[in-house]
Amino acid sequence: MIAENNSANNRPQDNYIEVMGLSELSDRDFACVLLPDLDYDAQLVAVRNLLRRHKDFDQTFTDEIRQIDQLARRTRGRRNEYLVDEWLDRLHASVYQDAAHSMAAVGMLAPLMESIFYQAFQAARHHFSATVDPPRDHQRWQQPSESQWNCHFVWKSGRRSTNLVEGILQLAEAVELSPYLPSDLKFTLQALFEYRNKMFHYGFEWPTEERQRFATRIDTSGWPIDWFAKATTGGEPWIFYLTDTFTSHCLDTIDSIIEGMGAFAREKLGGERKC
Repeated sequence: MIAENNSANNRPQDNYIEVMGLSELSDRDFACVLLPDLDYDAQLVAVRNLLRRHKDFDQTFTDEIRQIDQLARRTRGRRNEYLVDEWLDRLHASVYQDAAHSMAAVGMLAPLMESIFYQAFQAARHHFSATVDPPRDHQRWQQPSESQWNCHFVWKSGRRSTNLVEGILQLAEAVELSPYLPSDLKFTLQALFEYRNKMFHYGFEWPTEERQRFATRIDTSGWPIDWFAKATTGGEPWIFYLTDTFTSHCLDTIDSIIEGMGAFAREKLGGERKC
């Protein structure tokens, strides 16, 4: 975190730094230089807890469906018809329950990822302005000062466009943060934000052409095949979900980003003098 003389702004972590000494701090601790106003650990705990509760609920619901199916196979007549109907109703409901939980997951992961990068770049801007000169051989620094540090924008051939993923990657490259970030970050950001945009614009059941477009995107993007699952209707894509594999990957990626930012702050921004 950026040092201030006003003791009212001190947080428990300030006392930890003072008592334990700088040599005791990890890269994750030094991320506070770039994220002074974001309690990333508390947010991650909250996200993981809710995802775990959703997973437990899903497992309970799946077990109930399996039990109804097994009971239906042992019955005949009207009792069997009732159980089959109940089984079908539960299966149908599970499609939307999974979509709701997937919406909740992307609704937590994507904003957290975006906020981490946006706030880190805004903090880096002040550090570079005050004590360190950013590398100047990048086209980004030839643009208007108010837009240079906004990761929602990207410049190509001198023209600005709005693209969060490309903006994050370009700005990370411009300040030489890229070597500290996960090697597959581009794919992770693409998959997470493209899915977020679809879900938040169209809800659970997207227009037919958007479903097919996203299915094609999954097939051609180079993303791992186990990042998304889908329900189908009539053999065509219906509803898409984040898999547990991808949500876990996103959480691991966020951890790696935070640690990478801490290492960057320590080595490039003189983090020892600012925590």
